[in-house]
Amino acid sequence: MQHARYGDPEGRSVTPQEFIELAGPRYREAGTLPYCPSCRQPVFVYGVHSTAVASRFQHFELPEDADPLDDCPLADRSGRLGGIVPDGWDEARGRQLRAAFFEPENIRNFYAFCLAMCRRGNLPTQKWAKMLERADRKGIWRYAGMPLWVVPYVLLTLENFTATSKTDGEYAFHFVLDKPKGASASALWLSPEKCRLKKVFASNGEAVTAEDNPYPVSLEALRAKAGDTAWISDALLARLVAPA
Repeated sequence: MQHARYGDPEGRSVTPQEFIELAGPRYREAGTLPYCPSCRQPVFVYGVHSTAVASRFQHFELPEDADPLDDCPLADRSGRLGGIVPDGWDEARGRQLRAAFFEPENIRNFYAFCLAMCRRGNLPTQKWAKMLERADRKGIWRYAGMPLWVVPYVLLTLENFTATSKTDGEYAFHFVLDKPKGASASALWLSPEKCRLKKVFASNGEAVTAEDNPYPVSLEALRAKAGDTAWISDALLARLVAPA
């Protein structure tokens, strides 16, 4: 990670060299720390005085029992979150985007889309709440330039699911964003025709057999999959909004 926030999660963006110049090599003792712009947790400077490795900011190790999906996309130690690395951040717009997400018409469409992608019975409201919690901790809303309709595509990559079929019995699956190699999250809206949302078996990463898998990435595709949302009752809507 080449940039972090200086001294505070809201601090200015600095490189490792700039951080050490400002805070000094004993910055931990002084209580001045660098913070990740995504998860907003403290990180540390690595290799700033080395000629053998490139200097960078690095996350501290996760607890051994931590869920890989609770990792930061900028660390991505499991490889599950590499598809959602941002190009930059927009704090003010992020607050607006999150508020817009929870508007009744939007959240109806977004939940209906996610439920249709998972199939009925595979997305209880508890999992929905967990997806939103992870989105908050990772700062998904603050991704610079991200349109509102992209958020549900990202949300689906933040949870694990189970389903049952006549051929496979009960199986575990999750979603991955199939994008051009090395592309950041911005490819989802800058070149969506090159991207797909793919459902894969947790056991081997192979695509689940279905006529709509992988699924297109677009606002039109989202609306088509969501369909008519009149079935979402006011009581269910309240449970969907509750995590806000």
